[in-house]
Amino acid sequence: MILKLHSYIYIIKRKLNGFLQDCFIKSRMTKGSVLPELKGPIYWNANNVKIGKNVTLYPGVYLSGQNIEIEDNVKIGYGTIIYSKKRVKIGRNTIIAAQCYIIDSNHGISLDSLIQEQELEVAEEGITIGEDVWIASQCSIIKGAHIHNHAVIGANSLVNKEIPENAIAFGTPAKVSSYRV
Repeated sequence: MILKLHSYIYIIKRKLNGFLQDCFIKSRMTKGSVLPELKGPIYWNANNVKIGKNVTLYPGVYLSGQNIEIEDNVKIGYGTIIYSKKRVKIGRNTIIAAQCYIIDSNHGISLDSLIQEQELEVAEEGITIGEDVWIASQCSIIKGAHIHNHAVIGANSLVNKEIPENAIAFGTPAKVSSYRV
């Protein structure tokens, strides 16, 4: 009897935690957004987040900052971190694999004061990732990146500049090696 009661309490607790997480996430999304499909626990420390239809966030995804826009049919893999000081936009039908890091800013490095006391330097336009893009695992997409539609970014790459439409790029920093045909 006690074991059965314990099972019921566990089930109720899980459902309540899921409900509370959904409420918390909804409170930080912009009007017209759709609650994403969560494949496990995620970390949400972001405001003004717009999420389209059929978005999937895998366990360990971390959203932080402000002004993050994720359009329809996007999948973001395990442990990916997205930080936006100004703006990060991810286009429709894009897949971001596990362990990626997307950030639109850097620390200031002036000698006038300690680095930890300096303001972040923000990309003028933020970061834009186009539609139908594939970013393979463990990529860093940093300040200055703009990945155009249909591009592919190879695993372990660092993108800090513009990647043209249909390009296949990889490396540190990422360089175009060929184009999708």
